[in-house]
Amino acid sequence: MVRISLTIIPSFLTLRQLIDVKMMDIFVCNNNNLNPFNTLSMKKNLLTIFALTSLTGSVMAQLPVSTTPQNKTAVLEEFTGIYCGYCPDGHQIANSIKAANPSKVVLVNIHAGGYATVAAGEPDLKTPEGTAINNMSGMSIVGYPAGDVSRVVVPSASQQTASPYGMAQNRNSWSSSVNAILTQTSYCNVALQGTVDVNTRVLTVVAEVYYTANSPVNTNSLTIFLLEDKVVGPQHNYGSPYYNAANYNADGTYNHNHVLRKALTPTFGQSITPTTMGTTYTTTLTYTIPATYGAAGKTNPCLLGNLELAAFVTQTDRPAISGANGPITLTGFSNTLDVATTNLKSDASVCSGNNFSSFFKFTNTGSTPITNAVFSYSMNGNAINTLTWTGNVNPMTSSQTVTVPLFSFSPVATNSMNVSVVSVNGAADQNAANNTGVKTINLTTVVANTLSMQMDFTQDQYGTEDSWVLYDDVTNAIISQDGPFADLPASGTLLHTQTFTVNPANCYRLVVSDAYGDGVNAGTGVGGYSLKSGGVAIITSNGQYGTGETRLFKSAVANSGISAKSLNINSVNLYPNPTAGITNLSIDLRQNETLNVVILNSIGQVVYSAKNVEYNSGLNNVSINTENWAAGVYFINVGSSNGSVKQKLTVTK
Repeated sequence: MVRISLTIIPSFLTLRQLIDVKMMDIFVCNNNNLNPFNTLSMKKNLLTIFALTSLTGSVMAQLPVSTTPQNKTAVLEEFTGIYCGYCPDGHQIANSIKAANPSKVVLVNIHAGGYATVAAGEPDLKTPEGTAINNMSGMSIVGYPAGDVSRVVVPSASQQTASPYGMAQNRNSWSSSVNAILTQTSYCNVALQGTVDVNTRVLTVVAEVYYTANSPVNTNSLTIFLLEDKVVGPQHNYGSPYYNAANYNADGTYNHNHVLRKALTPTFGQSITPTTMGTTYTTTLTYTIPATYGAAGKTNPCLLGNLELAAFVTQTDRPAISGANGPITLTGFSNTLDVATTNLKSDASVCSGNNFSSFFKFTNTGSTPITNAVFSYSMNGNAINTLTWTGNVNPMTSSQTVTVPLFSFSPVATNSMNVSVVSVNGAADQNAANNTGVKTINLTTVVANTLSMQMDFTQDQYGTEDSWVLYDDVTNAIISQDGPFADLPASGTLLHTQTFTVNPANCYRLVVSDAYGDGVNAGTGVGGYSLKSGGVAIITSNGQYGTGETRLFKSAVANSGISAKSLNINSVNLYPNPTAGITNLSIDLRQNETLNVVILNSIGQVVYSAKNVEYNSGLNNVSINTENWAAGVYFINVGSSNGSVKQKLTVTK
């Protein structure tokens, strides 16, 4: 609920390449009917960008409001969406306009329209208020990105090329339109500021409007928006090189800035009266900020430290006369040094445990900026190592992705990884309750029962976006691959079949990728894939995998015609490999078995032997000390009277 109090104070008491006219080229035209939401003719491959965030700072208009006559402040409402590949260029242009006029331009990014409609699991940045502004009479958006400048119709800049012209402009017109607004005299000034209690998340905003001259109408409207920077999510990009590349994070996500989160007033403002020279209008509002925004299944977190305010006065609902950004001060911190480990991520399953990758983020929930933090990480209760992070994370904001160094381990059926805070800015963290992030990783249960494999991949229309690669999960060697494929002339599908063989008792990693980010089942053909072993599907997909997915499986044991069933061995793995000291031999059995373990060096000499040892069903771990062995390659033979499984071990010095 938003609560509002109003005061009128007498003066003596004292807010899929150009979306210009040529933007029409990106739309699909059938029989000359324009369809601005059809992206089929403009899909392009995405690139992987590794860049740090760059934000243009804002100069805030804090209270009290100025009583000195001023020129107008321009309000640029930019209409955007994560599927709009030209929108990052709009973001870049808007940021440059703001940078040139930091205290005289207000940016509001409104995610609306077809390009802002997201799939499950993606961040929904649309708002009812943004949709209403997108659809307001006279806006007349033809394509995205679009922007109105102070809700003024400029016929020469309008996306509508014939009367009636609309307020929406192409991005190459924004700068000249803003410059024109900045030369005009305003009859009012706007200022605002807010405070939020970090515990209750209650925001209190005070805004003031002072009339330096009479308004031509008796009643104006004041609109106040809550905006958020650094909202992390995907973003399509047709630039080569990328538009606004500095906004991409190391993990390929994008920082969306000036995102409209909530209108704290009615969407088109609350009434101001009187509007005569010398009048000061003051309003106070309260609003409880939710932890997340977005529709169910598409929510995204709201970080209090990234919020700002924007306000502007309109004559009715248009034009905007002047506006301002306003700061938000955070209060009520319980701790000075407090890091919360969040978003610990990795693959959902594991097979060999070799070169395991994972990453996480952390949130600064203390009152002091974090410049240094040390984290420990462990797997299944076994400490692995520590890592040191350096940078700057302000209070109530989140870090960039922190990558955990690759490590190897012997997986069990259910594995638990922990990342915990060791120290913050060289001192102890003051709140242990949120220090540890936990991730559960299951051992894959997918087994290829034969060594003869077949991959059936069905592309959609855009085959140039699609590819797959099968890796040996231990050595990272490529076993088989296919794609990208040729595009089809129209919506449809085409089957591609690849056959290959795998080695026995080994782990494999299937990586399927889509460069555009919509899989192969998103309206241009119902694609998918099926990985088969001996003609039986072991991994399948309906093609709705976005940018891609990774799937793991292990091959059955077979040696010289010996079946996996007769050997009773599910898998044999080594960790670490290579090793300079102790290595762990992991043997996974279906039932109890008497085995011989023999290790030979490169010239056939036995360096280790353990014969007729009884092993139990499940995982068995054998610790082998290689400290006195010469550097080189060694051959491990694990067998019984029914056959054997071989592995290579590399010893380094």
